[in-house]
Amino acid sequence: MNPVVILTRNNLDLTKRCIASVRAQDIPVEIHIFDNGSTDGTVEWLESERILRTRVARNAGVSYGWNCHLNYLLSPQMRAYRAHCLVIGNDTVLAPWTYSAMLSVDVPFVTGVDVGMSPLPEKPDVFPLSPHPDFSCFLIRRECWAKVGPFDERLVHYCGDCDYHIRAHRVGIPLWKASIPYNHERSSTMNRASYEDRMTIQAQANKDRAVFQSIYGCLPGTPAYDELFK
Repeated sequence: MNPVVILTRNNLDLTKRCIASVRAQDIPVEIHIFDNGSTDGTVEWLESERILRTRVARNAGVSYGWNCHLNYLLSPQMRAYRAHCLVIGNDTVLAPWTYSAMLSVDVPFVTGVDVGMSPLPEKPDVFPLSPHPDFSCFLIRRECWAKVGPFDERLVHYCGDCDYHIRAHRVGIPLWKASIPYNHERSSTMNRASYEDRMTIQAQANKDRAVFQSIYGCLPGTPAYDELFK
């Protein structure tokens, strides 16, 4: 089977849409949910659908959620050991060929191309590859997980992807983006969150940026950040 890890935090309508697209893949899949403290009926619906899930009572963050399931699925000492895993959020919608197209790219780590909610084309040619990964939809193989390790949980909501890109580069694992489009309702967590949740997430984002800068001496998107890859 081909595992898919999906992070959820409320927005049940998005979760249903996302899971429907995962279930429509042209290869067999198994769905694993990490729920960051949803309060809108998401957990009850997942139970009714008999979907494998891990739930925490609070918003533990992206890095923790990814690590929780990737460690379970990609670490050789675990019973669920798999060769690879696709990771998305509940605001993502896949074409029926997304997973199989990404598997056709024989590299340790590859992402698709976020095209917002624009109509998806027919199954594309996956090449050329670009060295600018998009972590909203990524496929990671166990050799990448073994060499790069888990995401840094000090970076709770933001910058964890940039940190992973740097660390992978430093150990000789390139992170690629293939020409595989997928739909992504961008910023849905923030746009749909309550005022209190938005303020909490923004405050944590500022802390995440400060932690990143303390490690690397710069912030993502700056010339100094680009220099880290040379």
